[in-house]
Amino acid sequence: MISKTDLLGAFTTVEESGNGHYFFQHSLPKNVIQYCLKSLPDMDLVTVCDDVVDTDFATVVLNHAPPTLSLLQPTVFKIADNNHGFSYAMAVPGNYHSSLKGALDLNREKLYLCIPIHRCEFSGKESEAEFKEAMNRVVPVFKWKRDAHPKLKVYFDNPDSGAGTCEDGALLRYSVLLSEIQNLNGVVNGFMEITNYKGEVVEVLSPALDNFTLIRNRSEEEAMSFPDLINQILAFAGVWDK
Repeated sequence: MISKTDLLGAFTTVEESGNGHYFFQHSLPKNVIQYCLKSLPDMDLVTVCDDVVDTDFATVVLNHAPPTLSLLQPTVFKIADNNHGFSYAMAVPGNYHSSLKGALDLNREKLYLCIPIHRCEFSGKESEAEFKEAMNRVVPVFKWKRDAHPKLKVYFDNPDSGAGTCEDGALLRYSVLLSEIQNLNGVVNGFMEITNYKGEVVEVLSPALDNFTLIRNRSEEEAMSFPDLINQILAFAGVWDK
């Protein structure tokens, strides 16, 4: 697996802790990327962060990873309480990420990227393409100071604005979702279907101006105001889930 010698061939300085963690960094014009790597007999684990230096937390994430990880899909695991507010982390196999590409290409086959997550951000069942889309468009996974960015797949049609998605839906940031709900206000022929990280689905309609209907489980309808609807969507998104 990846050794300190391997790392020194690609990075100027590599610091080693007494419990098998390697710390190194890569300087870019606008920021410095911090790495922590833990090398095990049958796999390597790495954290990547570009907004804070916290070696203690990096080791916490890596030390809580299960002894066996899937090569086919992500693995979500619980981590200890920390100052960053994360309750979970997720390990993804080498084909899901590009960390250390170009530096250690021959040693990446069993290199797992371990990212601290808010539980609502990923289901843990994402395909390689789904994870990369979420990472590139919705969740800034390398920022440990971030607020929760809930996973929300949205299928909607707004005939008035011309906005909408295909039936498969699209991942939307929470702020964009709120904007599209506002745009749906009073659009009688419009609709929205939202799926959260658990795979649960709600539907939103607006039968009249400033009147909204939230439909749960395809059948349970409840009329509500816009502020009440937003509170319900916030809870549904799971931003308070621990």
